[in-house]
Amino acid sequence: MDEHLRPVERIRSKKDFGEIYKKGRRLKGKYFLLVFQPNGLNYSRLGVVVSRKVGQATIRNRIKRRFRELFRRNKSLLPGHFDLVFIARPEIVQLDWEKMKAEYLTMVSQLNS
Repeated sequence: MDEHLRPVERIRSKKDFGEIYKKGRRLKGKYFLLVFQPNGLNYSRLGVVVSRKVGQATIRNRIKRRFRELFRRNKSLLPGHFDLVFIARPEIVQLDWEKMKAEYLTMVSQLNS
């Protein structure tokens, strides 16, 4: 099982983010929003958005690291190959690792619904 996060598995370009926002479906959670769409590639890709409303840079970076870690460790649970963009809400600051993991896994399990 590949638990690496390769550079091709990260969404970085403004064009890609815009396309996913425009064409993707949304799942709303209490702590974050997931925008996703099938990508037609042989792998899934991840993008994370954490605005300044969430907190200072150290807090925002910790949240981004956690999303990357969840994606990296649970790639095999995805029901296909998707572009995923997680948008953090300010409430995520009070969330511990176990609750964030549970929320992430719940969202991922709903992708084919």
